[in-house]
Amino acid sequence: MQTFATFDNGATARIGFFKDVGHALYTFGDDNILVKPAYYGQPDRHAVTISLGRPGDTSGYRLTGLHIGDWFLTGTVMCTGYDFAPGPHPHTPAVNPLTDITNPADRKDATDHLAQIANHFHSMLAPAVKW
Repeated sequence: MQTFATFDNGATARIGFFKDVGHALYTFGDDNILVKPAYYGQPDRHAVTISLGRPGDTSGYRLTGLHIGDWFLTGTVMCTGYDFAPGPHPHTPAVNPLTDITNPADRKDATDHLAQIANHFHSMLAPAVKW
């Protein structure tokens, strides 16, 4: 299934949803990121994993990273809670892609954008996943 979504910052994503595995590929221009449930089998948990990838990604999804303003984010974040606040993934707790953003306003913009992506996935696409 393919669809589009426009977020509060004006960015529009083309979304390819792979219902059989529960993953969605969000494409913003040349940027590709992978979004999936953080906990399979537990749809009531508000947690989404966003794989931002990196240049030269070998995952098969050709993840490139994500440009937000002047910043280029790579790595993996887990968005949790009812507000889907992004933070480090439990498998890499010492690595948080957002800590590299030194300007507080830019960090808030990136945090808000990632939270909106996670919320979109959890509310619009994840209910179709075979938990």
